[in-house]
Amino acid sequence: MTTTHRIPARTRHLGEFALKRVLPAVGCRKVGPWVFLDHFGPTQVPAGSGMDVAPHPHCALSTVSFLFEGAVEHRDSTGGHAVVRPGEVHWMRGGHGIVHSERRPKDLQDRPAMSHGLQLWCAHPDGEEEQEPRFDSYRHLPELDLEGVRVQLLAGTGWGQASPVDVTSPLIYALAHMRAGQSMALPDHEERCVYPLNGCIAVDGDAADPGVMLVLDRAAKSLVAQTDGVVALLGGDAIGPRHMWWNLIHSDKGRLIEQAERWRSGDFPQVPGDTEAFIPAPAHGP
Repeated sequence: MTTTHRIPARTRHLGEFALKRVLPAVGCRKVGPWVFLDHFGPTQVPAGSGMDVAPHPHCALSTVSFLFEGAVEHRDSTGGHAVVRPGEVHWMRGGHGIVHSERRPKDLQDRPAMSHGLQLWCAHPDGEEEQEPRFDSYRHLPELDLEGVRVQLLAGTGWGQASPVDVTSPLIYALAHMRAGQSMALPDHEERCVYPLNGCIAVDGDAADPGVMLVLDRAAKSLVAQTDGVVALLGGDAIGPRHMWWNLIHSDKGRLIEQAERWRSGDFPQVPGDTEAFIPAPAHGP
């Protein structure tokens, strides 16, 4: 058996939306640098509703956004401003502290729309957590043909190829679009996992239904599609232990507490163009 953990997605609610949370999980807090994975949709968003996340802070991690359907307007305290659209990667480095908001674009609010995507957090590597915050958008990403399997290489390296996304450590983030019966080699990284968004898969005979992540050991070799579907492949170099509270993460618990107090006291920078409201920190912790 090459699976070290089997992680079923748990349902969580973000306002009026239900989503599937995969990482972190009991017994498996991270895979490589990836410490958080939410899968939302596909769901129909009524007119006048949709994504509406007020400004909130992050530190020592990058948020990585990818959509299959829909659109989200991003603003952050570095001045970053973009509408996230399907097929793009938007990478926001939190570093020593950043604030951002995620809203439904105003020109889409008066009509229903589909929403479907992945939101990940990538922890900054040991010793590099306090880097300068920044935001980048990428629209032209490589697509590979691996013996008939179409693979979108969204970030990092795999199968001898590299994405143009400027990442923070050696890693992989890819989507494999597979037909029933197809197989493909897994990327070679220190830690790896596979997550079928839809369709059923197997890794060296260990099967998983949609919404179940398989965390793999180094002996795992190949991924097989039992039905048509799309599979996320994630991994990278291992990182040290991390403390996580609310939207903040750090290897140093003391620094995490400092960042929490910084948000409570209003010392984080504001988001240009989105200053009327913010999400307060939870009453308890860290």
